[in-house]
Amino acid sequence: MSRATHKAFEEILMVAEPVLHDYPSGSYQTLWLTAEEFWQREDLATKHDTILWKLFHSHGKYQWKVRDARWFAVAVDDMGTYMGSAFVIDGYEKWLLENVMTDPDYQGRGAASAVMSRLMREAKDARVRWVILHTDPRQNGGQLRRFFSRFGFRECA
Repeated sequence: MSRATHKAFEEILMVAEPVLHDYPSGSYQTLWLTAEEFWQREDLATKHDTILWKLFHSHGKYQWKVRDARWFAVAVDDMGTYMGSAFVIDGYEKWLLENVMTDPDYQGRGAASAVMSRLMREAKDARVRWVILHTDPRQNGGQLRRFFSRFGFRECA
């Protein structure tokens, strides 16, 4: 890929303290699954991998992170169809949030908000002190800082 067409990943670190916030239920059903439960749901796991490929153009590039996942929050529609998800790498008092993503067919409909609300409620109930994520602030038209701030995240210097 030429230098002119290569888009470098600009990463920022954001952190939230779940105990300081209230998180409303999202507008969609969300499943809270262990990694084992998630991978046993072939319909969800297959759709997750397909969306991961569409959004990040890689099946293997992020696989090392997925291997360490402990929890998955998954938004589903009324038919149980995968809409979006995120997964957590559990560090007990700290959770690392990875791959917050929505099926492009469902973007802008609240699936990511439902996932984040569920995930942050679970973190609060588990008395997790910090939820940490890395994101590229240029993605989604530069709206990610504002989106994640709705769930208590702030950028770290």
